[in-house]
Amino acid sequence: MEHVDPTPAEDPGTDDRPPPFTAEIIVYLNRQRPGPRAGSESGQSCPVSISPHVILARVSLPNPQRMRTRALGCESGAKRGAHFLARLLLLLWLGAVVTSASLAACGQSSAIANGDAGPRTSDASYADAQPAGFRVQFVDPGNGPFVGGTDVTVRGNGFTEDSKVFIGGRMVEPLDQEFVDSRRILIKTPPGEPGLADVEVRKGSETARLAEGYSYEAIYVDPPAGSVTGGTRVTIHGFGTDFAQGSTSVRFDGIEATDVNVVGSLVMTAITPPNASGAADVEVSTTGNYFEARRAFSYLATADPFAGGMGGGAISGDVNVVVLDANTSNGVDGAFVSIGDPQSSPLQGYADGLGQISFSAADLVGPITTTAAAPGYETAAFVSYDARDITIMLRQPPPPPPPGTLPPGPQSGHILGNIVFGDATGLGSPVWNLVPEPRTPSEVKRIYVATSARTLFSGSFGGVIIDYEGYDPDKTAWEFNILSRPSATAVVAMAGLYDTDSDSFEPFAMGVARGVLVGPGETVVGVDIVVNIPLDTALLVDLDNPPNRNTPGWAGPIEYTIRPFIDLGGEGVIIMNAHGLPAQPPPALRPGTFRFADDEQSILLPSMAPLTGNLADASYSFIVGAYSEAGNSPFSVRIASAITNVSLPITIGDFLGTPRPIDPAPDSLASALSVLIENEAPATGLPTFHMHEFSDEEGTQLLRMFSRGSALLSPIPDLSDKNVPLFPTDKDVSWTFYSIQIPELSFDDFNYRHLRASYWSAYAADSYWVRFPSP
Repeated sequence: MEHVDPTPAEDPGTDDRPPPFTAEIIVYLNRQRPGPRAGSESGQSCPVSISPHVILARVSLPNPQRMRTRALGCESGAKRGAHFLARLLLLLWLGAVVTSASLAACGQSSAIANGDAGPRTSDASYADAQPAGFRVQFVDPGNGPFVGGTDVTVRGNGFTEDSKVFIGGRMVEPLDQEFVDSRRILIKTPPGEPGLADVEVRKGSETARLAEGYSYEAIYVDPPAGSVTGGTRVTIHGFGTDFAQGSTSVRFDGIEATDVNVVGSLVMTAITPPNASGAADVEVSTTGNYFEARRAFSYLATADPFAGGMGGGAISGDVNVVVLDANTSNGVDGAFVSIGDPQSSPLQGYADGLGQISFSAADLVGPITTTAAAPGYETAAFVSYDARDITIMLRQPPPPPPPGTLPPGPQSGHILGNIVFGDATGLGSPVWNLVPEPRTPSEVKRIYVATSARTLFSGSFGGVIIDYEGYDPDKTAWEFNILSRPSATAVVAMAGLYDTDSDSFEPFAMGVARGVLVGPGETVVGVDIVVNIPLDTALLVDLDNPPNRNTPGWAGPIEYTIRPFIDLGGEGVIIMNAHGLPAQPPPALRPGTFRFADDEQSILLPSMAPLTGNLADASYSFIVGAYSEAGNSPFSVRIASAITNVSLPITIGDFLGTPRPIDPAPDSLASALSVLIENEAPATGLPTFHMHEFSDEEGTQLLRMFSRGSALLSPIPDLSDKNVPLFPTDKDVSWTFYSIQIPELSFDDFNYRHLRASYWSAYAADSYWVRFPSP
């Protein structure tokens, strides 16, 4: 029996690029709002604003194809028509001319721009009003979070294809920059310190500068979008913030959020309040400070226009479906769509050129199952959902890598500094005083230096090794030079004893330099790390109703393991006991992994760090689960986060039962064109949804199904008489299935953003070869 390991990567679902946004044109009067700004990774819509403001007209064009940005920034052909209509209505109502200056541009990323196969056109209407010369006029949007990554349009004159853009002195990654014409460059911002930053465009020896043209915000919200009904659990990350429990409030467009839980001074969670559709300002007030992120959260009345999936409320007579290419975000022209069984349902048809199709029936109510398919794509199905609007992403097989040398990747940064030891006697000791002397001839004092890991599912970056070479009274600092991902990060030094014979490392102390910002290609100097945190804390962890081990007659989980992390919020995470250590090849455990003893559901984790000093605002997170041999599937994993009280036993429960295949059984023929799984007891957690993925022996993706967490039986759509490839029958098919739990999420509000493991609180998976009968 061959298992395919479905362990999540750092960001599962990254092949599911966000779908196009809904062109919703709103004209405001008598509503105090900042000027319009472009949609970014946070998923804002692109309203057209004038002053004074009142809602005058709204034109919705659900999910048009993404096209290159044109005359007014976010206008493809359909959107330009909507802009024209909004302006015409405004002209008739006010009896005045609305100039193009009152219409804010909505910049799109280079990934969006690449979806346009048409010719590039200059922005003539903008150019006619601008003087000649090399200059930066403005950027849109003019603000974004400190972590960077905001899609921005830089506008001006005299730009060339070899121009380079800098924000706050940090270079924009060349792969995140696209020259449109002499007046526009599309970029993703690099990270930056909160506050105003200069915007520069450099070509050769010339520099065009817009002083304080961009504002970095000290907070950002994740996820960046949710329903107008509220109830979305969000995490607010800060940089240089002072969040504190009991004295910190969060508001969305002036409306108080609920269930505010401050994890540390740089991170907290909250539940969004209800609000009207559109982009909302997020405000955080603390005892001594006020932080604002303009238009940082989008309230949606339909399916998420950037991340697809479902929305719009319960079904009551009609369903709107949009089918998009997951790689290009263009509509799939002629995609077959069916509600219910494709062989018998009257509600079926083919999508138009934008991938859109709608169904209406007096008795159409949820829950329903919807299938979408097209030649050259995998089939997709959503099982047992109740949402009026749904956007379905279809994936194509990945193209083969191009011949020859691969193009250059993103540019890393460099961090230079020194490691120093110190305690109450002062800094700069020539002795590594928190690391004991070697106990055997094969041991040496060693430090691993690396940046923090981006998420719980990624590794540290840019590690170097420093060995102690003996006492030298004149040597009180040890230099390091490491690579860094462009980001807000921390630099971690893990100090201990390394045994050259056994290739093992025992940590005794660590140091952390916080709040380091690194841009693409940037060298940051003077980052000194004081190793002053003794790893003298032990954490007792108890498991409550974990999944079974060693179930008779099933090749299921055989052991419990746990990985502890210190979460620094927006600066990433520290892999405790093993930060910076290289991974060993399987079947070795990943660095920092602890095994529970046989028949034990409790473990004492040694050599942990106390949450004091510059870790006082941090928290512990754990990945703990029941795994099969060498960490393979089947497995069931629980992610416990935001744990700050480490003086008491830490109880981790709410595990998902390890999913077991019932029909078809492993290496067997299914009794019908469907799959049936069960969640093994005694775990008590409930999944939000299941995901089933099928591929053939060559690895070609065939079908991806999403089903409600309570739906253990999922039908495989019979498309044998449709103009799409037939699902292989009587042949071996790889079947991988996940059960996934996301706090506060209803399956009816699922979007493809939720395929990132950073949103999960628990997941379980397995994979087998099976066969299905002919229809």
